[in-house]
Amino acid sequence: MRAFAAERGWTFALSGEKEGALLEQLHGEPFHLPEPTTDAFPYPVLGRHRHRLSDVMHGGFRDRSAVVFTYTREQEILDDGFGRRGRENSCHWIAALLDLPAPVPLLQVTPRTPAPAAYPGVTTGDPRVDERFHVHAADAAWAARALRDLAPALLDRPARAWRISSTSILTWTWIPPTPGIPLDQVDAALDHLATVAGCLMPSA
Repeated sequence: MRAFAAERGWTFALSGEKEGALLEQLHGEPFHLPEPTTDAFPYPVLGRHRHRLSDVMHGGFRDRSAVVFTYTREQEILDDGFGRRGRENSCHWIAALLDLPAPVPLLQVTPRTPAPAAYPGVTTGDPRVDERFHVHAADAAWAARALRDLAPALLDRPARAWRISSTSILTWTWIPPTPGIPLDQVDAALDHLATVAGCLMPSA
């Protein structure tokens, strides 16, 4: 990873201990999750959780400020609903573009799965998009217009989770703890984000 960053003129840090503000800038999944509903079964009793960033790379991409890192969430479980306790870790790799030229409303697009979505959804009116993606948005009308225009770019590529909010856009993908960030996918992820941002912000 150090060599990968150096080839692009990016910085690399093994630890992300000083990057706490970045999680607030990128607020939402997979860093900040809604509380589980009390009617869920089994209903876990959760303790403290800890955010950990590692393998942090900063640099430029298509005239934008980019960051790529590994994110690990360590969750203490006091009772999993069956009287057991322990710790659960989840790991994702994150790619993001920061400091976009103009703020936009929150819009999150995630591939549909059998698991219930973490946040409520809206429909776009385009069945191709609605069947393939779960859409969460602060402004449903704006999101519907934006995603209808974005449909060709979304449907012609592998489905990917992404979120744009204010002046940042990111994508996240679950990974096993090792071997870490798939370096052969970094450019494609950032290119996808740049394409989406360019469609939503003609001046981007």
